[in-house]
Amino acid sequence: MRRKRVDWDEEIKKSEKIRRRGFFYTLGGFALALFWILGARQMQRNYSFGPLIVLLFFVAAGTLFFTVLTRRRKK
Repeated sequence: MRRKRVDWDEEIKKSEKIRRRGFFYTLGGFALALFWILGARQMQRNYSFGPLIVLLFFVAAGTLFFTVLTRRRKK
């Protein structure tokens, strides 16, 4: 039995759609983490959240850097 031909243009479109969806899930996760940190900060005023926010910023910057780097490599 013969296999169907692979439509590579369609596969590329699917990959881009999956990549975009993953990127938005990542952004949503960062937003939820930030809201959680801000909510905990409002409830516990005596705890220092500065280092935690800086850490979250660096993780987000690293993710953005990795995304840009992989996109440039693909072109």
